[in-house]
Amino acid sequence: MAVNSGTSARNLKDLPSSPSQSQKANAAAESGDPAFSDNFEVVACKIDEMQVGEMRHVAVPGAKQQVLLGKGFDGDYFAMGTACSHYSALLKNGVLGDNRIRCPWHGACFNTKTGDIEEFPCNDGVHVFEVQTKGDELIIRGEAKNVDNQKRTFPMCKRSSDSPDTVVIIGGGAAGLICAETLRKENFAGKVILLASEDYAPYDRPKLSKALDSDGTKIVLRKEDFLKEHDIDLRKSSKVESIDFDQKTVSIIGATNETIDYTHLVIAVGQRVRQLAESVTGGKWNNIHYLRTLDDAKALHEAANGKRIAILGSSFIGMEVAAYFVGKATSITVISRTRVPYQAAFGPEVGEAIKTELFDKKGVTFIPDVSIEAYTGVNEVLQSVRLSDGTTVEFDVLLAGIGTVPNTDFLHNTSLSLHPTTKALIVDEYMATNIPYVYGAGDCVEFPLASHDNVRCTIGHWNIAHSQGRTAALSVVGKRKPIQSVPYFWTTIFTKSIRFAGFGEGVSDTFIHGSLNGLKFVAYYLREGRVVGAASLMYDPVVSRFAELLAKGAVITKEAVMEDPELTKTAEKVFAVPH
Repeated sequence: MAVNSGTSARNLKDLPSSPSQSQKANAAAESGDPAFSDNFEVVACKIDEMQVGEMRHVAVPGAKQQVLLGKGFDGDYFAMGTACSHYSALLKNGVLGDNRIRCPWHGACFNTKTGDIEEFPCNDGVHVFEVQTKGDELIIRGEAKNVDNQKRTFPMCKRSSDSPDTVVIIGGGAAGLICAETLRKENFAGKVILLASEDYAPYDRPKLSKALDSDGTKIVLRKEDFLKEHDIDLRKSSKVESIDFDQKTVSIIGATNETIDYTHLVIAVGQRVRQLAESVTGGKWNNIHYLRTLDDAKALHEAANGKRIAILGSSFIGMEVAAYFVGKATSITVISRTRVPYQAAFGPEVGEAIKTELFDKKGVTFIPDVSIEAYTGVNEVLQSVRLSDGTTVEFDVLLAGIGTVPNTDFLHNTSLSLHPTTKALIVDEYMATNIPYVYGAGDCVEFPLASHDNVRCTIGHWNIAHSQGRTAALSVVGKRKPIQSVPYFWTTIFTKSIRFAGFGEGVSDTFIHGSLNGLKFVAYYLREGRVVGAASLMYDPVVSRFAELLAKGAVITKEAVMEDPELTKTAEKVFAVPH
């Protein structure tokens, strides 16, 4: 009887103990027997060796990869692939929750019984294997090919000419792609049309600021052949000119100029960079750059490599670009309105440590608490800026990383409900707008954040875009499920990753455990005595543990993190199942 079918190991009947199939399988694998290419059976350990909540790797003879064996809080055993399908982090180093594991790096979650995706970011699940008992031993069995090929792409249906439905998805980013794939996974057999404004298939946008010279063919989330195979009609370089909600049509310009009929519409247009107005800069300057798209990244890399670069803005884009150009640009100057980098996201203490221990030591010049008062240049080339403290900064290239705004201009004069100030598209917990059969997803929407008392907000995190795309698709096919995802993001500078989970708006207090100067810490952000966010550096998997506790509905206080700063005891109490 399979343990991971939901039956506790202590109630199992032993499998026949002879002949030893595991010994035969191991011998066959070691001898190169082609039969091993189909199935394997391996002795994992003694039954009494595994503790509740424990995870360990098990070698499979003949395979390059291993299998992850664990014992859940419900007493059931499970076996699955060892690596997250996103960036291949080892799941053993992650956080075990209720029948799922959360990746230690970027927060993706996989069901331990099915391998299905429960939280993003990722496109694929992981393979699971059967766990059985034989005498006093735990046995893992499964298809041998799935040990080394650990990513599991979900079955998807094809388009049927019998279906009259058409879903048009406006936006070729993560939200749009996940929406399209989810429709096919959920057996939607109508047309799926994915309109992308760029001339690329959906790609891994967070990589752009970390590696400006990324090859577009290597960072795509899905190859175009994959989309064609699953009847997802990708239309690149397509800009939506207008939408007629009464007639249910979308008019596009670009590679083709046409009007498309739809039965359901998903708007996932993301955000665009906030630009410096020519009235402010005193003219049009060819060497002011912005970073949002793959073409932006290529242009910035080519322009600033071997040159002097100034960066306006000290949040994620600005500081990741500064880190990227160390050793590539001849000088790097960051111009900041705040006293330290990342001040709004991580607070002054963490920002100061990152500046002092990383950027200062790498020779990056940081000018705090200033704004630009004057721009000077000739022949459409900006040469310098004068700052509010009287400093003049000379450069060859200026990157403006001053924020983003929802890319919803084409919706301003429609009947869709938009936020009066931000112009974000207003949706509910099912991603539905105020117009029937019209949904929103991704950075362009304002939605209720379940993990933080349903506060309405716009969140530009990669995992949220994925989750909203799936939620919208489920609503389209009539399987409505409210979005419950916990915000999770990361930044990478000088090979070091800072992770954050939660929602830090309105923070009034911070508790820091570890060493800021040693760059090994976890910072907790509090509002009214309750921990609402956590950031860490070199302290995995504490942020993932915090995210999993929030997902479970746990309320964490300052007293709790002071007593249990890594949240291990807290997690044991929350996930423990009495037996």
